[in-house]
Amino acid sequence: MKIHQLHPWQVTQPQAEAIQKYLREWIVTDNQVRTVRFIARAQFAYNQHNGCGSAKVSLLSLPELKMVEQYVLSEKLSDPLAPNVFSFCKAPLIVKALQQLQRTPDLIICDGRGLIPPTRFGIASHIGLLTNTPTFGIRSAPHSELSQRLGKKRGSWFPLKTDDLYHSALLRVCNPLPPVYISIGHRIDLKTALKYTLLCIPESIDNTRLSALYCPQPFGLVLTKQSPETDATTAIQQSA
Repeated sequence: MKIHQLHPWQVTQPQAEAIQKYLREWIVTDNQVRTVRFIARAQFAYNQHNGCGSAKVSLLSLPELKMVEQYVLSEKLSDPLAPNVFSFCKAPLIVKALQQLQRTPDLIICDGRGLIPPTRFGIASHIGLLTNTPTFGIRSAPHSELSQRLGKKRGSWFPLKTDDLYHSALLRVCNPLPPVYISIGHRIDLKTALKYTLLCIPESIDNTRLSALYCPQPFGLVLTKQSPETDATTAIQQSA
């Protein structure tokens, strides 16, 4: 898929923060999602012991939820993860994996933040601008009074306000698993992001397999291609 070169990657932390602030103004929060045939799931993990990062991109077809492509890329990062500019470490590897896709995703789901604090420009927003594709972020929610108040029924949610704007929400995808945070990244609204989260995490998947969606990905892997015959359930098992 096409990647837009919006800025250099080898920058200092102050420069990265300035780039994020500038790019944030280009984020589109209106829904521009049309027909979705393929959804890409972008995941990243960092091994602090050896300084390696691992990016995994899985492409699923809708409505079948069949795995049609999957790529994993690991390499040593030149710079460690720095506070408030995590996406500058994550995005290059994720982009390399996305470029291997033979099909273009209509929507990208990123593990991490979107247009929410502290930077209001998380990995989902960064990848959205680089690919000019609708994106949103998903991450596990810690146990809190807020999560306790959320309804137990699948699909229960309530919006979270930042600067008088509702760009994120707490969502129950399955009980008794903890809820997840959903935040818009680019070219999507909150309700559409919630809709596709539930579409991509079907209720029929058992809790053990579903919990693998929140686990870090393995390290030390090389770029590989997944068999097109693998379904979503198998993919989730392999992610554990």
